[in-house]
Amino acid sequence: MKTIEYQRRNEAMANDSLREFENSFTLPPETWGGISNETQESISEQWLENASMDQTENHIEESLELARSLCGRDERQRVDPTIYPHRFICRLIITAKNGMQYFGSGFFISPRCIITSGHCVHFDPIDGGRNYDWARSIQVIPGADGEIAPFGSQISTTFRTVSGWAVDRDSNFDHGAIILPDETLYQRVNGFLGVKELTEREILINVGYPADKGGDLRGTAWGTMGPVSYINDYKIAYMLDTYGGNSGSPVFVRNGDTVSVVGVHGYGSCPNHCVKVRDAVLQRWNEWTQL
Repeated sequence: MKTIEYQRRNEAMANDSLREFENSFTLPPETWGGISNETQESISEQWLENASMDQTENHIEESLELARSLCGRDERQRVDPTIYPHRFICRLIITAKNGMQYFGSGFFISPRCIITSGHCVHFDPIDGGRNYDWARSIQVIPGADGEIAPFGSQISTTFRTVSGWAVDRDSNFDHGAIILPDETLYQRVNGFLGVKELTEREILINVGYPADKGGDLRGTAWGTMGPVSYINDYKIAYMLDTYGGNSGSPVFVRNGDTVSVVGVHGYGSCPNHCVKVRDAVLQRWNEWTQL
């Protein structure tokens, strides 16, 4: 199995500004840790619990009519989801209140908190804008590799997002959380991802579970990398190739063994976009890790 190759490109960065929001007050960022480099032996190779894997790969983006963008030549590469740091990234099977199922991505930031897009936990599965509600349940599968769940899976019914998304439907605040019932999965993956605000030009990496992969590749993890296209107060833009199913996946930077998430991928259009990690986001995430 191939692992992602980190290649450098050069593009100019630009600055922009977006309107202020009531949740954007400044607080000191928390110190994040909990990363382990130890290899976790696979626990089981099991059929995913309660997952209808033979159905069409839907993604929640389809209900919101969000763009799903491959920017030019498809440069995504399949990754080994069981190694560091990929084993902290999860495939999500999202069940709406009407029973429809969708697929997304998420990632550990604490023993029980999985960060994802707001539109993966609070969305309208029917008409994309008039009947928003919480998901009924979400199955979390860290390190998923097709039909194999090497660390097992858990189903959660406890979710969080911010009013900027749940009330205003503002994409600048499109992030949320899944709270797991206990620390079982954390104890198996043996760690979680660090988080920081992006303050300088660095190469970005995205790993998630795109829904355009079918057949034997259905439900496998893929990654890509590249530079920042532009950054503003709320978003980071890039030409990384993404597709439906990548929503909620981490955009991160890596310096040796240190991996830090700087955004939550959620939107396409080339450049594609993530919600930027910043002070107010860090505050919310810290609150969610205490649940």
